[in-house]
Amino acid sequence: MSKTFQELTQEMISQYHAGNFATALEVVEQGVDQFPEESTRITFWRICLLSRCNRIEAALSAFRLGLEQGHWWAADQLLDTDLDPLRELPEFKELTSISLKRLEQARPHMKRERTLVLPDAQPATGYPLLIALHGRSGKKESNLEQWDVARRRGWLILSPQSTQPLFTNAYCWDDPEQGVQDILFHFKEIQKDYPIDQKRILVGGMSQGSGMAIYVAFNKTLSACGFIGAGTWWFDVDSLAAQVQSGRGIRGYFVTGEKDHTLERAREIQSMLKINNIQFGEEVHPDLGHDFPSDFETSFDRAIDFIFKE
Repeated sequence: MSKTFQELTQEMISQYHAGNFATALEVVEQGVDQFPEESTRITFWRICLLSRCNRIEAALSAFRLGLEQGHWWAADQLLDTDLDPLRELPEFKELTSISLKRLEQARPHMKRERTLVLPDAQPATGYPLLIALHGRSGKKESNLEQWDVARRRGWLILSPQSTQPLFTNAYCWDDPEQGVQDILFHFKEIQKDYPIDQKRILVGGMSQGSGMAIYVAFNKTLSACGFIGAGTWWFDVDSLAAQVQSGRGIRGYFVTGEKDHTLERAREIQSMLKINNIQFGEEVHPDLGHDFPSDFETSFDRAIDFIFKE
C-alpha cells in the first residue's frame, strides 16, 4: 500500500532526526514520481540529504535540475545547515543567485489569498470563526482536512495564506508583523460578507502556524478568545512573550506528541505562558510526532470545552 505524502514526510523526518540520512534520502526518492505536485519540496529535500551524505556532485546536479524545472527557493531556505558542505562552492553560489532572481521575478505576482470553508448551516446570529494558520512551508490549503472538524461543529473556517515565500507555492510566518497584517486583512474582508460572532473567535495552527496563532491571538483588533496549537513551534519565544504581556487574558490548548522533535520549544512557550498567567490546557500523545493525532476531532472538542468553560 502506497504512503500518503504526510506519511512519507513523517518517515523522512524520523530517519533524519535519527541521523540516518541515507535512509531518509531513500524515503524521499520514493516520492519523486508519486507526488509531482510536491516536486519543489522534494527536490529541496533531495539536495539537502545528498549534501548530508557528502554526495556533492549529485546535490549540485539536483539543484541545477530543479532550477531547470522552474523551481526556486528563498535565501532563508538556502541557508539551511544541511547545505553547508556546498556553501563555498562556486557552482552553489551561482545556482543560489539564479534561485533568488527567480524569487524576485515572482514576488510582484504574489497576492493575498485565502480559503474560506463554510459550515452546512448558517447560524441565527453570527458565525463562530476559526482562523487556521498553515505551518512553515505551507499554503492556504494545508491541514484543512484536520481543521474540517470545526466546519462540522458549525464554525466558519478562514485559512489565510502568508505573503512570505519560502519556495514555489510555499510560505512562512518568519516576519510576524507582516503575518499579522495579512491575517487582519482577511479577517476584515470576510466580515463584509459574513456576520462573525465576536465572542467566539479562535486562532489555530500547526507548527509555526501554531506559534503565529499565539502571536496574533493577543492582537486587540482581532479580539480572539483563544488559540489551539498542534505541534507548536516558534523561532523566538521572547517575541511571543512581548505580545502576551501586552495582551488580554485568553485561553489556549496544546496538542503535543512525545515524539515531536519540536517538543522542547513547545515546553518553552508553555513556561512563558505560565509566567504570564495565561491559562492553557494540554493533551499529550505518547506515540505522536510532529503531526496532528488521528483522532483530532476529539482533540478539537476538548479544546473548545476548555477555552469556553465558565
